[in-house]
Amino acid sequence: MHRAAAVALTGSALALMLSGCAFTFPPGACSAVGWNNGVTVDAAAHGRDVFVQVCSDAGCSPEPGVEPTPETDASIPVRGDGGVFFFGFDAPDEITVRVYDGDVLLAETRESIEWTHSTDECGGPSTAPDVVLEA
Repeated sequence: MHRAAAVALTGSALALMLSGCAFTFPPGACSAVGWNNGVTVDAAAHGRDVFVQVCSDAGCSPEPGVEPTPETDASIPVRGDGGVFFFGFDAPDEITVRVYDGDVLLAETRESIEWTHSTDECGGPSTAPDVVLEA
């Protein structure tokens, strides 16, 4: 009888943990974090097939023709899909944006970013309005 109760209790605890309903210990502790701060750079004013490079104080995303490689510093800008650039946990106040047509530099601007920071107890990604470039 005790063995059946132990099996039932273990099964219930496992079901709670796998469903995401498990309690954290100590209370209020945050689970592992896995988010990035990102901002969309809209360079459509320069044409459909332009290449965008973003630089922050931490470094620059790859130049045209350079294959991106994994960085050890997650705050170095990384280009995602749809013109989104990610900065890891960093939220730079300013970035430099370079727009290329092939290897030809069309524009270089310094852009300010107004981040809205998460108010969640365990943090979360900061958000910012799109950076829209003008030709």
